[in-house]
Amino acid sequence: MRGTVRLLWLALAWTAIVWVGRIRNVVGDDELTAGARTWQIVVALIFLVLGALVATVPLGLWHRRPLGSTRLVAMFCLWTIVFWTVRGGGMVFGDHEVGFKVVHTVLALVSIALAGVLYRADRDLVGEPSADPVMGVDR
Repeated sequence: MRGTVRLLWLALAWTAIVWVGRIRNVVGDDELTAGARTWQIVVALIFLVLGALVATVPLGLWHRRPLGSTRLVAMFCLWTIVFWTVRGGGMVFGDHEVGFKVVHTVLALVSIALAGVLYRADRDLVGEPSADPVMGVDR
């Protein structure tokens, strides 16, 4: 249980660093249109709000339920995996510089890996068989 809690805090810290940094970059980018800026900030806020909700679970604020007893962690992990898989693919195959592609591939792979391991650990706490969210198969 303690390892899962540490993993949860690591995933949440990573999410905060990535998405607060993204907001900072978006706000400072004068080339973005108002619509593009708004959309990118909304996506970042979805990650940050979902992360804040997930942080209430180990703190005991979610109706005093422990990890593994809510679907918040699973929703956070699956959202992270799906978003980065779709968006990461778009960035890799899009018209971007090599440096941009490398940085965002690393961000995507670390985010997906943390979310996948956290998802499995959270499900294992209640003894449910966990599907591998990356590969889509039972272990």
